[in-house]
Amino acid sequence: MKKIPRQLRALSREALADFVAANARTLSEEEALDVLANPFVTPQILQTIAQSHRLTGFYSVRLRLVAHRATPQAHAVKLVHYLHWPDMVRLSVDVRVPSPVRRALETQLLLRIDKLSLGEKISSARRCSPALIRALLFDPDPKVFAALLVNQRLREDDLILLAGSDRASAEKLRLLAADRKWSYRYAIRKALAMNPATPRAVAASQLRFLGARDLYQIHRNPDTTVYVRRCIERLRPAVLTRIDGIHG
Repeated sequence: MKKIPRQLRALSREALADFVAANARTLSEEEALDVLANPFVTPQILQTIAQSHRLTGFYSVRLRLVAHRATPQAHAVKLVHYLHWPDMVRLSVDVRVPSPVRRALETQLLLRIDKLSLGEKISSARRCSPALIRALLFDPDPKVFAALLVNQRLREDDLILLAGSDRASAEKLRLLAADRKWSYRYAIRKALAMNPATPRAVAASQLRFLGARDLYQIHRNPDTTVYVRRCIERLRPAVLTRIDGIHG
């Protein structure tokens, strides 16, 4: 009968190596987790645990191996396939996880995204990585986009891409225009004003913040609605006349 140290997590480097060497084949789930939590655990010990089909049969052990920075990457990447969605989302944005493992996590997330429920998409959108943000950006449900707007990894370029796209719905454009963080960015205001799918009152409300040349560009754009053109004409008639004269 093996002798189990009282505190596996506190063993010295040498004692930990000796314990694993002597007991690797009979480690319990709890013992394996304690070994993985020891600050002196080595890649060799992690590999020993990762190569045990019995130990990696425990979800908690698989999860800890993928999350551990010292786990040999070949083993960590292989185990990524057997994690649950919420854990993959969490680990994909954890900078302590090596970048190759995070890329493997993102690949799996992108492959599974079409199978998610609406609730799972909304939950993921609030905290997912840039790669998943781009995949969720054009999800048809506006609730997913509303969740993306609170994601700290969302970038202005992502929103400009959406706001300038013919795939953007009127509801998403309305949400963007009402957002306290992003709606004041000049490039976003311009994109909202230029997109014919933007509700006309929302598009018109952006015009007074735009420069003369951008107003002229919007006015001359054949996709601009008649309503927005008339708003520009009322707002800056002298500018349009002056720029028309320059181009003429």
